[in-house]
Formats: sequence, structure tokens, C-alpha cells
Amino acid sequence: MTEVVRTVAAKLARAVVVILAAYSASFFLLFVLPGDAVLARIGTTDTIGSADVADLDLELLRAEVGLSDDLWTQYTNGITGLLRGDLGHSLITEQPVTELLGEVLPNTITLTALSLVVSVPLGFALAVLAVNPRSRALRSFASLLPSAYVSLPVFWVGILFVYLFSITLGWFPSNGSQGVASLVLPTAVLSLLGAAQFAQVLISGLRTELGSTYAAVTAPAKGAGRFHTLYRHCLRNASFPFLAVFGLRIGQLLGGAVVVEMVFSRTGLGRLMVDSVKAVDLTVVLGLVVVLAGVYVVVNALVDVGYLLLDPRLRRRNVEVGHD
Repeated sequence: MTEVVRTVAAKLARAVVVILAAYSASFFLLFVLPGDAVLARIGTTDTIGSADVADLDLELLRAEVGLSDDLWTQYTNGITGLLRGDLGHSLITEQPVTELLGEVLPNTITLTALSLVVSVPLGFALAVLAVNPRSRALRSFASLLPSAYVSLPVFWVGILFVYLFSITLGWFPSNGSQGVASLVLPTAVLSLLGAAQFAQVLISGLRTELGSTYAAVTAPAKGAGRFHTLYRHCLRNASFPFLAVFGLRIGQLLGGAVVVEMVFSRTGLGRLMVDSVKAVDLTVVLGLVVVLAGVYVVVNALVDVGYLLLDPRLRRRNVEVGHD
């Protein structure tokens, strides 16, 4: 248990560093990109020298939203607020960024969670089909399907689903965030992506385990069938590499959710991100970066702790290293 606590502490410290690094990199990158938040706030994208904005006191407007200070002062103010848990206010609507994120984050989490619930068992099923059936054609199909799906752009698959199941068949709504029906197509697109990614890792692990001495020689000598060996021994051992990359796959799913939300016009982090970038709403964009980075590092930390709890060999190895 001491090793688990030590791991959690190390992961939390690393999480702080990662979030601060992501915030810092995004901050300086955003401020060198073209666009003016003040012009976006007054509803124009004209240049400062145009007649539409000539009579406005732009410096006063910048002072009101905190953009009149030099870049370093704005950065230190942002970092100080971040450490206090204050992400600031929207430059466009003046609404607190935490409030804006709180309105859309549940929708993205719901979509990602539902996709995980479907994609994990589906990924395991595909992996088993790829290594177990006697039919060579079925094994080949189950092996090639994940790689083929992963190679497709998520937005393209989303558009294809909209055309087929919404426009052509009329089974589900093509956009919106209301009701269970509006979740079906986005969840299907993300679930298939997650299942394909999980299956790729599991197929590799299962093939390695089935080629081991125990599975190939010892288990058959003891009278164990291939099906029993696969489920009783190989699947469990192959799950450890799967768990090791689980956090990375969740990060990819979260990124996919952002794209899918745009395709299906769902309220969520993806739509907020695009709208904020278009409006040059820098504080909201930075808040989104912090949330996405935070979710990513927390999930990876939980996966590492779970890996430590499930694999006694790793705990013993860490203890031995600590003693040395």
C-alpha cells in the first residue's frame, strides 16, 4: 500500500507539471496567432484602422478585459489564477470560464463514458475472434477490421453515419443534444473507434500469449482445450499490456469526442473549443486546455495505480528497487 501511495503522489506531482506546461505552451502560442479578442467582442473582424472601429476606445476595452498589460504580466496573472482554481472570465461574454465549462463538460463526459462502456467489451470480442475461430476467413476479417477503422478519419465516419442513418434511413437525428436518440450515432462512431484501438493491442497480446510455451505445449499436454487456455490464462495476461495503454486510448477517445461533437452539432467541449477559437476568446480556450490536460493525466495516473494493484510482480520489483 505504501508503494501505491508513493505512486499516487508522484503522479499528482507530474500532473501539476504537465498541466502548467500545457497552459504555458498554449498561452504563448495563442498570443502570437492572428486575431483580436476586442474586435471579436464588439462584433467585428475589421482592422483597427477601419471606419467601423475608429471612434471606439480600443485601449479602454482591452483594459476592461485585462489585455492592456504586457504579455508576461498577463501570463503570471493567468498562472496565479490557475493555481487558485480561477480560470478567469470569457473575454466575449464575461461569463466565468468554470461556469462555461461546467455547462458543457457533462455532455462530453457522458458521450465518452458511453463509448467506453460499449468499446471495451467490443474490443475484447474482436480480439478473441481474431485469434480463436477455426475459420481462417473470420480470423482475417477480425484482424483487419480494427486497423481499417482506425485509419479512417473520425469526422468522415461521422458524416457517413449521418448520411446513412439520418438522411437516408431516417432512424436517428443528425444533430442536437436532446434525448437518448441524439446519443446513438455519436456513441456508435466513438465506440467503434475505441473498440478498434483496444482490439489492436489485445490481438497482439493474445497472439504472444498463445505462442508461449505454456499455451502451446503445457496446457494441451494437461488436456486443456484452446478455448479454455485462451479464456483462463491468455486473456488475463494479455490484459496487462491493454491496461498499460488504456489511458492513452482514453485520451484519443476524448479527442475523438471533440471532433464527433462538431460533426453532430452536439453541445460539449468540442463545440465550445471551436466557437472560442473563432471568437478569439483566449481565456476559454486556455480553460479547455487545462481541463483536457487534467483529464488526460488523471486517467493515466489511475491506470498506473490500477496496473500496480493488479500486478503483484510490479509491486515487488518496485519494493526491491527502493531497497537497493
